Amino acid sequence: MKKLFVFFLFAFSLSTVFAQQASLVGKWAGQFPNPDGTVLKFTMTITEDAYHFDFGSDGTFDSSGGYASTGNDQITIWDTAGQNVCPGDQKGVYSYVLSGNTVTFTKVSDACPGRGDAPLVLNRL
Repeated sequence: MKKLFVFFLFAFSLSTVFAQQASLVGKWAGQFPNPDGTVLKFTMTITEDAYHFDFGSDGTFDSSGGYASTGNDQITIWDTAGQNVCPGDQKGVYSYVLSGNTVTFTKVSDACPGRGDAPLVLNRL
């Protein structure tokens, strides 16, 4: 009986780890190319219902927003706070592929200028 309990505990722990890895929730790192050829590094923190960008990775959120996921590897986003953000009713739709500790977001539709022009590749921290 004790072996059976240990097996179920191990299986539950393993499934929890895989569920966390398959989730977008967490802290991610990426970079944008600047027009002058330099690179802007950033972190993005995704919670259960919001995302926060920290440009320059200085510990301060520069922009934030909400999101909704349809469960079919597609996400709808909208800005809620920050400088140079789009109005909250201007939503963007993105597909995403989560592979191990990397996620790639690709624009499906988004009228917000400058947002999502190129695929966004992030690595889990």
